[in-house]
Amino acid sequence: MYEKGGLYLDFDNDPEGIISRTVSIMVMSLDTTSDVLPGALLKDLFDKTNPRDANLDQTLMCELFDALYTTYRFLKGLPEKELEEGEFNQIFLSWHILLWVETLRRARVVIVTPFPIFDFDNLPDLQMDLKLDKSVLLPLLN
Repeated sequence: MYEKGGLYLDFDNDPEGIISRTVSIMVMSLDTTSDVLPGALLKDLFDKTNPRDANLDQTLMCELFDALYTTYRFLKGLPEKELEEGEFNQIFLSWHILLWVETLRRARVVIVTPFPIFDFDNLPDLQMDLKLDKSVLLPLLN
């Protein structure tokens, strides 16, 4: 499966590759907006019909987030930081919700302007700027 920009995305056969390719998108620009993310990435992340092991998917999402967050701090010139579990969960959930919002935006379920997807320091503010109601969005993630 090929996507715009020649990125090959296939969770089932290359989970490490999807992490490195997604980090590559970030490295090209920290200001990357959500509309630049390959559709195949979002489809694989939120495809409920895929028979993959849900625990494996969650592990991969955490590894992807960890790689992106570590790279983000490096590119910003910030020192390495081990996140406490609560802080990790808060930032990870905010990022995961925003990925889901981008999926819904593409499906024309919600109307929002594409937003910076790798601005980890400002994800909660971004959710407020987009006027996202978590109580409405969280059930859609399940």
